[in-house]
Amino acid sequence: MNHVPEAEWVAYLADEIPEALKIEYENHLYSCDKCLSAYMEAMEKEESRLDIEGFDIAGPVMDSISRLKGGSVEEAKQLRKEKSLRTITRHYLIAAGFTILLMAGGVFQSLTEYVDSVESSSVKETQSLTEGLIDKTFNWMDTIEKKNKEGFRNE
Repeated sequence: MNHVPEAEWVAYLADEIPEALKIEYENHLYSCDKCLSAYMEAMEKEESRLDIEGFDIAGPVMDSISRLKGGSVEEAKQLRKEKSLRTITRHYLIAAGFTILLMAGGVFQSLTEYVDSVESSSVKETQSLTEGLIDKTFNWMDTIEKKNKEGFRNE
């Protein structure tokens, strides 16, 4: 499958594409990082659009449109709410699928092993140059002392 453009992801999020195409897009997300980033950008745009709607800027306009169409305002709100819940559920399922995929692939395990190795390497105390010289000097003096004691025993 070719890469899905961001405009298609916006249509996907707005629930404006056929169900078969939605399933195809969702399956494509599992294997394509480029499309995943386009999907995430489309989600951010959709989220900002919803934030604007949350300030009820578009609310009165949508109410008047639904009245002109002959439907009630409550039905239109209920329909928008249901679409929003379906979208949220779909996003949750995609995120859960990615989490399971990453867990099965061992990504989280390798991350924890990497963190453990970094922590263990940072725990090791590095010895200063002066302490190292002092330790070597004492070790050298101990070997000389041992040799002197062995020499006196042999005589």
